[in-house]
Amino acid sequence: MAVSVPISMIMTRIGLPTIIGFLLTGVIIGPYGFRLVTELNTVDTLAQIGIVLLLFTIGLEFSISRMLSIRREGILGGGFQVLFTILIVLALSLGMGFPISVALLLGFIISLSSTAIVLKLLTDKGEVNSPHGNLSVGVLIFQDLCVVLMVMVIQNIGGNGGMSNMEIAKGLGVSLVAFILIVVAVTYIIPRIFNQVVRLRNREVFILTIVLVCLGTAWVTSIFGLSLALGAFIAGLAISESEYSNQIVAEVIPFRDTFSSLFFISIGMLLDLQYFLHNMPVLFVIVAAIIGIKVLALIGVGQILRYPLRLSIVAGLNLAQIGEFSFILIKMGQEYSLLNQEIYQTLLAASVITMVLTPFIYQRSSRIAIGVGHLMGKGGNKEGHHKTNLTNHVIIVGFGLNGRNLARVLKETGIPHLIIDMNVDRLRQAKNEGHKTYFGDAGHPEILKKIGIETAKMLVMAISDPISTRMVIKSVRELNSTISILVRTRYIREVEELYRLGANQVIPEEFETSVEIFSRVLRDYRIPGNIIQNQIDLIRQEGYAMLRNPSLTGERLARLSTILEKTTMDTFFVDEACSTATKTISELGLRKKSGATIIAIVRKGEAKTNPPADYRIEAGDILVVLGSHAQLNRAFEILNEKAV
Repeated sequence: MAVSVPISMIMTRIGLPTIIGFLLTGVIIGPYGFRLVTELNTVDTLAQIGIVLLLFTIGLEFSISRMLSIRREGILGGGFQVLFTILIVLALSLGMGFPISVALLLGFIISLSSTAIVLKLLTDKGEVNSPHGNLSVGVLIFQDLCVVLMVMVIQNIGGNGGMSNMEIAKGLGVSLVAFILIVVAVTYIIPRIFNQVVRLRNREVFILTIVLVCLGTAWVTSIFGLSLALGAFIAGLAISESEYSNQIVAEVIPFRDTFSSLFFISIGMLLDLQYFLHNMPVLFVIVAAIIGIKVLALIGVGQILRYPLRLSIVAGLNLAQIGEFSFILIKMGQEYSLLNQEIYQTLLAASVITMVLTPFIYQRSSRIAIGVGHLMGKGGNKEGHHKTNLTNHVIIVGFGLNGRNLARVLKETGIPHLIIDMNVDRLRQAKNEGHKTYFGDAGHPEILKKIGIETAKMLVMAISDPISTRMVIKSVRELNSTISILVRTRYIREVEELYRLGANQVIPEEFETSVEIFSRVLRDYRIPGNIIQNQIDLIRQEGYAMLRNPSLTGERLARLSTILEKTTMDTFFVDEACSTATKTISELGLRKKSGATIIAIVRKGEAKTNPPADYRIEAGDILVVLGSHAQLNRAFEILNEKAV
């Protein structure tokens, strides 16, 4: 810590991720550096705890429903990524004269990526839910599941004491069944445990339970041959949708950050500086080849899943490192004499280098992908599509929840619109609902021309991918200077940049959540809906100035508060026992007796505004009453009188 803290401060000052500082710390203090730490087994144990806690908190930020939503990326994407990578490495290794057992081992090692590093980078940047984040997470989870099978295969080909094919199949089957049983058991048991613990209102017991659930589930999964990290991820998923998940994250974060830093430090300790310095040219060629192979495999996966080339390249660059679980396979290869000392050191050095390069590559992956995409002129599969004949229409980018709701409203109101998406299943759903659809990458100029960008009235970005959003805005604005561009984004800090790129309206989810919160608070204080809406409009018209500079609206809010104190509104349900039932408004005489006024009556889901004096009130009606707080209190006393 004494070494990592100042190094991490320097990394932060020069704009580099702290992961680089941790890796560099490991190199400095490790057995190949200044030998300040030599107890690597102890460090490895602490590092394993870090990985477990990291995957536990990531599981908390996911949910079971979200995992099911990316099963396509996990099963198909992960399966093809592992398969393609192994086949490419296998072919190259056999061509270089390696035995098939060594070639297969190299394929296993290179096919795995670092779950800890990639998920941390995605989480820190808020891109876990982006399209390339979904693909990356799905592939990583599948890779972790494959580690079990890879270990069994290496044991089988490792020579003496190898397992038979029947034993491998049996072991794999047991692991898969155990995985399913653990998921089911954890999903039902863990939330019930927390329900009981929370009732105690004891913070110490709460924290101990968190640690027990996290490490306990990880330990149970390890008994069946699965990884500790996978078990922790399952435990996090099990309680991700409970009301306790936010508090659990808050309690775990300090432990997670402390122990996960030790994991990255332990990786840095593996790098042999002397070997690295003497073999730099060869190592960098090998590293470049590994990155190229993994990006190429993801491009192939992207084509199968019909992802845009840009997203496939971004995901490929993000997953271009060798993973932490590969070190297990490397050590097994050495123990079974499949790898000699030189290959062993080369793989270790290449693995550490790819991990060190990952944060740098991650920061530039979108720029690289956009450049390659434009260079290749690839925007999406345009087969079977012709230029749309729509004019003055709305283009909806993305058919998720927001895009679906907007399209439904536009259809009902008869406004011409077109939906563009890269998700085939969503487009099929949109087409079944009667919408005009187009498959392609909205950031590509040729695709935009096909969907009539020059004649469109408005473009709505209904996706949560910040990279795609910026690229689309820039391309659209270059092709049509008058079109209105409406964009959604996650954070209010991104608003100004999106306006600079050419967006006309930007709606940050963070801001809209705050609007919903304060509007509901005002409703509970009987503030009239029109005044609440007026306040919302004031904030939006000023371009979120209230949130950025509260003093700008202080005077206006003070005047508004004075109005709110004088007049408010509430509703009253008329039941059968109430004396109000069967009376007309005139017979009730509510305004004369209390000063409050009935401004509307809701009956069977329909509202009668400004009801006349002879309007008869019936049981089941909802009366909307306007007046001061004192007037409303008196009115409710009258309305609550029971029939004799």
